[in-house]
Amino acid sequence: MKKSILALALLSATSGAALAQSSVTIYGILDAGVAYKDAGAGSVRSLDSGLNSTSRLGFKGSEALSGGLKANFNLEMGLKSDTGANDANLFARGAWVGLSSDDFGAVNLGKHKSLTYVYGAQIDPFADGLLGKTDLMFKINTVRDNSITYISNSFGGGFSGAAQYGFGEAAGNATANRVTSIAGAYANGPLMANIVWDQTKDAKGNQALAAKETGDRLLAGISYDFGKDFYNVKLHAMYEEISGAPIDVKKDTRETKEQLYVVGASIKDGASTYMMSYTNSDVKTIVKSNSNRIALGYTYNLSTRTNLYTSLARVSNEANVKTLADANGATARLFNVGIRHKF
Repeated sequence: MKKSILALALLSATSGAALAQSSVTIYGILDAGVAYKDAGAGSVRSLDSGLNSTSRLGFKGSEALSGGLKANFNLEMGLKSDTGANDANLFARGAWVGLSSDDFGAVNLGKHKSLTYVYGAQIDPFADGLLGKTDLMFKINTVRDNSITYISNSFGGGFSGAAQYGFGEAAGNATANRVTSIAGAYANGPLMANIVWDQTKDAKGNQALAAKETGDRLLAGISYDFGKDFYNVKLHAMYEEISGAPIDVKKDTRETKEQLYVVGASIKDGASTYMMSYTNSDVKTIVKSNSNRIALGYTYNLSTRTNLYTSLARVSNEANVKTLADANGATARLFNVGIRHKF
């Protein structure tokens, strides 16, 4: 909803002329539900935030400039609807400003959603929500600091692209903490496909796979919506491959490599949406470190802005991994139910 005067008062002191030319939107999500977890350290029941979507508060806007240009901005903070707490950084989910046009697309500068997150969410059978969301197992960073992000318009025929560069800002080392991403997408009728190459260096400028933030990764996905001809079934598949130098080159000279894939389906039936997926993680260089997940989800729209939801998942882990579990080798059994409201 548009709250121009209130938003401008909260964000900055602005002239009357700018108010007449600009459009500012306040938006957000409040999501709360009951969660159950049994993952190796005893069962836990809790009231949690962001089970369907991360609870958030955001400000976004644009200003029409000459020559068909627009100036755009976005500020987005995460929050906890169960406690009222916010992220440690005020706008941890996004803080950028940029320019766009119908000719060249958009260029944004600042803290921006990563391309792996943006394009992964497009294919995810759980639409980046609930216990089946892809980034609970895939090594996907949500945002990139200090980045320049370019997003093209359609080239024609359904093709588009994007690129992202994140400055490491390390003295004397231009590659330290540097991020480089390139993405391409195709969307035409019921078919959607995309691919993202992403490289993140560590603090020394290496590709050590010490955490999900560093290394080389390839993300590719495809979905197909059969529509009314086949019960509104939509099929989804995504693959991710991560590689990098070993964490400790003195102890291990092998390249670290992990392959992940998800296959699933979603079905829309009026106000109801049913989701299901199977996700597998295969670690090539560490023995008995694979895991897999089976997830089911359901949402029911009470209105265009409010829905109820529930989901459950079972994650099996081999001896040297604890994906979504409390200890290595433990099996995680998860369940949640709640309500989400968008404004």
